[in-house]
Amino acid sequence: MRQPALSSSERRVLCLGGLAVVCLAAVPWFSSSYATTAMRDALILGIFALSYDLLWGRGMVLTLGHAVFFGVGAYGVAIATTQLQWSWLQGLILGMGAAMVIAGAVGYFLLYAGVRLHFFAVITMAILLITRQLATSWQSVTGGDVGILGIPGIHLSLLGWDADLSDERSSYLLALAALVLSTVLAWRLVRTRYGLVLAAIGMNEFRAKHCGFDTSWHLVLVFVISAGLAAFSGALYAGTAGVVAPDLFSILMSTEVILWVAVGGRGTLVGPLIAAIFFTRVQQEVSSYSTDLWPLMLGVLFLVCVLTLPQGIVGLFHRMRSSKGEAPVTKDAVAGAGGEP
Repeated sequence: MRQPALSSSERRVLCLGGLAVVCLAAVPWFSSSYATTAMRDALILGIFALSYDLLWGRGMVLTLGHAVFFGVGAYGVAIATTQLQWSWLQGLILGMGAAMVIAGAVGYFLLYAGVRLHFFAVITMAILLITRQLATSWQSVTGGDVGILGIPGIHLSLLGWDADLSDERSSYLLALAALVLSTVLAWRLVRTRYGLVLAAIGMNEFRAKHCGFDTSWHLVLVFVISAGLAAFSGALYAGTAGVVAPDLFSILMSTEVILWVAVGGRGTLVGPLIAAIFFTRVQQEVSSYSTDLWPLMLGVLFLVCVLTLPQGIVGLFHRMRSSKGEAPVTKDAVAGAGGEP
């Protein structure tokens, strides 16, 4: 986890990020109860987008079933708190552990077998459909189509310290703190030597393998880390929303997280966070008028992003900055550099 020295651009991003966190922390004191709750859910889904950006943005592993891990984390907390009478923290450990075990098993059998690209995506989508069917059919545990209701709010008790985080203001601040912590840990991870190896695998796995790296092991590892982070966001969602349902395992949710990462900019970490928060709020407002309108808008946005923003909004911003900073290439400049005009 050794970190290189901070660059000037990274310092600017950290300063802007700190200012954004301060502004977000003030939301509960200046917004309505509905706006605070909606923004809290958007922050939690931002962690979900961050987990997928680690997998697809860095390792270039495309999956259509990432919602499996979000749902497993949510159901882990729901089952632990309502049926086993465990605490939220114990449910968090259960959900994250189950998600990481599933990711480790799937990743080992598929990635070590050489399954990549659209083959991996299709198989993970099949796993998502199987998981949704299991959540619907296993009524004695999952509640069936209705789901699990009455999940208690988040209450932390650790080493003699008790904190009730079930009210909307406390749960919002918890979601914000979890988002900041997850972002910092992910950022520090991608700046390490492991992050560089992962980026090299994403750019050209064949070359990285012939440089001596066990590419399958690195991809399985990032798959497990990504699954754990997605389950963490699902556990937060269950503890704050108070209800879980099989819709958490929907293809629509897996498609939405792809859109967030694609629009925000793959591999940028910050871009998918911004896109997830923005689109979640837009979805909440649009769905208040029509529940059928949002999937249509989602498909249109995805097509527009693929056709016009292949590098996402952050990539477009970087291109604009680089184009402004580059001097025009003239014949005199080329001749002065020793080349032919």
